[in-house]
Amino acid sequence: MQKRSTQSQLRPEARESGNTALIRNWMDARLDFPESPPLRKSYVVASSYRSGSTYFCSRLWSTGVLGAPAEYLNVGVGRMLRHVMESRLQATSPEDYFAKLLACRTSSNGVFGMKAHYHHFEEALDWCPSMIELLSPVTYIYICRRDSVAQAVSMAKAMQTNRWSSMDAEVETDLRYDEFLIAQCLEEVQRQKIGWLRWFELNNITPFVLSYEDLIANAAGAVASVLKLLDVQGDEASEIYPPEVQKLGDATNIEWAARFRGESLRASSWRRSPSTSLEWMLDV
Repeated sequence: MQKRSTQSQLRPEARESGNTALIRNWMDARLDFPESPPLRKSYVVASSYRSGSTYFCSRLWSTGVLGAPAEYLNVGVGRMLRHVMESRLQATSPEDYFAKLLACRTSSNGVFGMKAHYHHFEEALDWCPSMIELLSPVTYIYICRRDSVAQAVSMAKAMQTNRWSSMDAEVETDLRYDEFLIAQCLEEVQRQKIGWLRWFELNNITPFVLSYEDLIANAAGAVASVLKLLDVQGDEASEIYPPEVQKLGDATNIEWAARFRGESLRASSWRRSPSTSLEWMLDV
């Protein structure tokens, strides 16, 4: 895979000088590709909160041949990334949104990517019923986390700090252990996982599966597997430099997870698996 020099918005010298710290939103126009190639193929990183999907997508983006995967469907309270992009692109309809999105976020080899939590994906299908057809052919990459308690703890912590990735500004916050909040986050994480598994089953889709733990252990290998999956290893790459994403977990995460397991394991609720032929995917 050879890098092709383009009018990159984020040169190495900009990254070294710290200018990338000013980019706090993946919808920033400086992260667009400079060309508008026709769509050849697309992929969706099917995720849930705190599954490592932002880190994973930043690594995919950096290859220059896997598009610019971000949360283009997110309409969650406080973030509303889809609305930010709709406004910037001056989209007049759902179809126009995807047409303009593809025009600026498809890499020069014709590959477009995005990530989505299940509830945002489901809402987007109601908002734009032709979405999958517009992105066709679509490959699904399902990323999940073996340790659901650690995932729930990470979500509870992010809700208190409002810092969902290392791109978000740090704000001083008095973190506090909240067993009830972690339990709620655990239910939400499982709900999202079950939503994806049932949707895959109903639509006869077998996604490519990746675990958070395997991603952290070998990020380069995870990216290489996607390059092979989409058959783009030999494609000429755009020179693009999205902001680097760092892992946010620390000793607090470990402490809270251990405390939650010790004080309030509710096996009957958080270990319950959905009745589906894809149950094995929860234990990737």
